[in-house]
Amino acid sequence: MLHGSLLSRRAWAALLAFLLVASSLIGSIRLNSALNLRPGPNQYNLGAWEIRNLPQKWLFLAGEFLRGAPPRESQDAHLRRFFELTREIDALQRSVSDMEQRGETVPANETEALRLQVRERDDIENQVEATLESRLTHAAADLGLTRSFLDVVWPPIDFEFTNAPHNLVTSPRDRIELRSTTLLREDLTLPQLEAIETETEAKDGVSALAFPVGGIGAYPAIVDYPANYAAALRITAHEWTHHYLFFRPLGLHYFASNDLRTINETVADLVGNELAQAVLQRWPLQETLPAPTNATRTLDIGAELRSLRLEVDKLLAAGEIDTAEALMEQKRRQFVDAGYNFRKLNQAYFAFTNLYAGEAGSPAAVNPIGPKVDQLRRQSVSLSDFLDKIGNVTSVADLDRLLVETAQP
Repeated sequence: MLHGSLLSRRAWAALLAFLLVASSLIGSIRLNSALNLRPGPNQYNLGAWEIRNLPQKWLFLAGEFLRGAPPRESQDAHLRRFFELTREIDALQRSVSDMEQRGETVPANETEALRLQVRERDDIENQVEATLESRLTHAAADLGLTRSFLDVVWPPIDFEFTNAPHNLVTSPRDRIELRSTTLLREDLTLPQLEAIETETEAKDGVSALAFPVGGIGAYPAIVDYPANYAAALRITAHEWTHHYLFFRPLGLHYFASNDLRTINETVADLVGNELAQAVLQRWPLQETLPAPTNATRTLDIGAELRSLRLEVDKLLAAGEIDTAEALMEQKRRQFVDAGYNFRKLNQAYFAFTNLYAGEAGSPAAVNPIGPKVDQLRRQSVSLSDFLDKIGNVTSVADLDRLLVETAQP
């Protein structure tokens, strides 16, 4: 009897592993195709990421299953040290980059300090990832985000911290509309990124901007090194939501239109925030964080960006493209002087940020789809109920219908 039970568990494990790898590869192919990701000197190889990282992560997790997870105190110590190292590494990398751009020689002690800190972070990275995955998995299960056929969180929450790629976004100059997104290599310097933007704009007559990426919904998810525990949880949960939706009509139609991309991203922001908050309540972590840089800011940047977007829309509708672009640059300089470090404000910036349209998304978004998604969440009895409903959405009309059906009498 025991032998048969063991075989049954092994059979289920083999089936789940097969489904996981198959869905991962299918997702990678879809993402490569949709992002227009062709082999090229500046583009990010998403397929190579999948092949390189999926087996390594599962080998580590298999070993941890045999070893057993470390105690809570050890997990928290690793978390604190990991994010502390990340902040120190970021500061050192900025210092080194500034010196290199000024043509100065980087002191050997700074180079060595950076190397040692990166090595120390690498040594604890797998354990930190496993801790975050475990806590988010328990929180997702508590919130009912399981698959009914097995009563498990599926797909398993799986991600890798890494230096994430950039996302080259384009929009027509005469209107704000997302035209294309292309992943660029993570090791490109700022001058290289700016050269690519300039070349793209000149070649295609568009507005272009290379955005830094917090995460990519590959499998394992790509998550850029965050500076603190809460940010790590939010980004990881956001990307896992895309994995969860991959098995539902909403996720399968992600690239069908910008409206469906907006619904997907808004849902991922919302679910990511709720999952992260659930973990923070159950497993709080005391961190010594630097004082926020916006402590003395008095500008309501969200309101300013939304107001600017509306002005730009009016100018573009009137054919005043140059005037609109001059206004965006003028406002950008004012925002920088007020302590907000915008490298570029253009049509591409507003087109991309408009995908993240809910209360948990971008302050620059004016997309009416976001408030509709937020309203459906408020009209749902639970997070799992919300995902069950919105997972079947394949159009804005579907979303509108759900809002009517779930409205309180």
